Amino acid sequence: MIRIKLIILFVTISTFCFSQNPLLVHSNEPLAFDKVTSPVIREAVKEISQRSDRRVDNIIKAGSSDATISSVLPLFDELQYDLSDLLLKLGLIGATYESDSIRNSADKGYEELSIYSSNLLLNENLYKTMKRFADSKQAAAIAPNHKKFLRELIVAFENNGMKLDETGRKKLEAINEKLIAFGIQFDKNLAESRDSVVFNQKDIEGVPDQVSAKWKRPEGNFVIYVNNPNYQDIARYAVNDRTRFQMYFKYNNRAYPENLQVLDSLLYYRQVYATTLGFRSFAQNALVTKMAAKPENVWKFEYDLIDKLTPFAKDQLGDLRQVKKQMHPELSDTIFAWDVLFYRKQLLDTKYQLNTDSLRSYFEMNNTIKGMFDVYQRLFGIEIKETQNVPVWYHKVRTFDMYKEGKKIGSFYFDLYPRANKYTHFACFQISQYRKAEGKEVLPVAALICNFPEGSAAEPSLLNHTDVITLFHEFGHLVHFTVVRSDLASQPGTVKPDFVEAPSQFLENWCWEYPSLKLFAKHYKTGAVLPESMFEKMRKAKEVQEGSLNYIRQVYLGSVDFTFHDKYDSIKKEDINQVANNLQHIMLIPQTEGTHFICGFTHLNGYAANYYGYLWSKVYAQDMFSVFEKNGVMDSKTGIRYRKEILEVLGSVDEKELVRKFLGREPNNDAFMRSIGVKEQKGF
Repeated sequence: MIRIKLIILFVTISTFCFSQNPLLVHSNEPLAFDKVTSPVIREAVKEISQRSDRRVDNIIKAGSSDATISSVLPLFDELQYDLSDLLLKLGLIGATYESDSIRNSADKGYEELSIYSSNLLLNENLYKTMKRFADSKQAAAIAPNHKKFLRELIVAFENNGMKLDETGRKKLEAINEKLIAFGIQFDKNLAESRDSVVFNQKDIEGVPDQVSAKWKRPEGNFVIYVNNPNYQDIARYAVNDRTRFQMYFKYNNRAYPENLQVLDSLLYYRQVYATTLGFRSFAQNALVTKMAAKPENVWKFEYDLIDKLTPFAKDQLGDLRQVKKQMHPELSDTIFAWDVLFYRKQLLDTKYQLNTDSLRSYFEMNNTIKGMFDVYQRLFGIEIKETQNVPVWYHKVRTFDMYKEGKKIGSFYFDLYPRANKYTHFACFQISQYRKAEGKEVLPVAALICNFPEGSAAEPSLLNHTDVITLFHEFGHLVHFTVVRSDLASQPGTVKPDFVEAPSQFLENWCWEYPSLKLFAKHYKTGAVLPESMFEKMRKAKEVQEGSLNYIRQVYLGSVDFTFHDKYDSIKKEDINQVANNLQHIMLIPQTEGTHFICGFTHLNGYAANYYGYLWSKVYAQDMFSVFEKNGVMDSKTGIRYRKEILEVLGSVDEKELVRKFLGREPNNDAFMRSIGVKEQKGF
């Protein structure tokens, strides 16, 4: 997931400005995260707001004269760059800092600036100025990518309130303030969720000692904090059915009941926002700027996948049911939600003779990172170097620089393990965009904020293969953000939301190729390379690990999201948790009464009406990967061509046009369907 916590779609070039505030310094020196305090945040927000007021006045003034109207675009860039730059930094601070006061100040500042930024799209004089330029003879002569940017900017204005009268815009402004506040509260409630479960030795039978060691207390019990890595460990290893159920129940009630009310309010005000603009639903409004274009195209996509995947998913469930019946004839052979990971592991261990515990030994975190860097470096012609003594927000954060052709092109941070009050999922957080002004460059900065299992004194951090895939995915976002360039720094941020996952999903494929895996899949004790025989077992078992059951779950999540945002009028009188429960049949697994997974479904905040985009993007990702299947998965010539023709120019050219050029043909879904074991006719 790429975490772009912005209200406005556009981020842009800035002239260089001097400020003593560490959050407002634009340079290639490391950001002074150790100097960030609540007063620093408040001062930065105040200064940017005042500076932006002056810039809006300057844009409107420049647009009133034919002699200066051409300057409105760079002036708009200047306005947007500083706003967006600070918003990105505040988003990171609010998601990562240990200090309650700093996080709260960042959240408050983010809310204030988000409202300010959003209201720019409701500024009638600013809109008329940009529209006047778009219709001018001067605009007819600007570069094609500038025309694309300007065209999309006008659509953004008109699609966010400029078609309304003053009364309507005031109503929209008030609604948007509520949406921003509720969105921040949703994430905050989840990050600050506190729950744990206490088990005894018998309860956690099956969990390896090296895994459970970090939970053990002096009195002999095991106190387990409810987070993603711990949930995964219990779900995968615990033989006791009741133990797995308890952990599943706790995990799927995080931020309940607080977030149920928050989400209910978010959905209500999103619908009001959309109908105020004249749209039938929030989804219809949101899809105006997406590849899918219309809700009916998304529903067709989802329903088609349900039809094609369901028979395969039923077969997989049948395999799990058989394993459960053999192991526990005294239990119902129904596969419940808390059974899937456990019996999947048993199936891999027996039918496929793939010992997933042994597999973890080949994916020690540090070596996996080193190997991942090696793969990306060989493919894309980049170089990565770890840095030291760089200010960070937490002492375990690691820092790096990225180079291309011997020249530094950006910096990034890794914050990999869970802790209290931290963002609870996995994402690439943008921190500062690339821009070039007055002949000088300021390089991009980003961070991976993740929650992988942390090592202990008994054992280092060892990753499951799915963790490795997640790491490759999120780092794919980071590489894309670091290498992309445009003379309008805003344009990388205008990638269509239902394509934005494609560059990262594309890179997951290298986790399933032996030529890449053997570069880093080495036993953490012996250094032995992952045997090819074990890899072949992984490939044969891929359908179990990453097959129809996983994809049908993605369809379920996309259907929940899209039902909330496209069918609100038909569900508004229902309990929203029950709405999600009613769709559970898609996954072919019974609903667990008393759970409220939607309270922790982070994408309902950040990816509203866009969760379908994961699978929509996957179609294009797999189609692009087919070129590497033909030329060689480690073929650097193809990799560098991909970097230049796709990654470096995304946002400046229409996505489908870029893919078409890279493929040398029209895109189709053959590779995607083949990757999930479904044969399909060409066409997309």
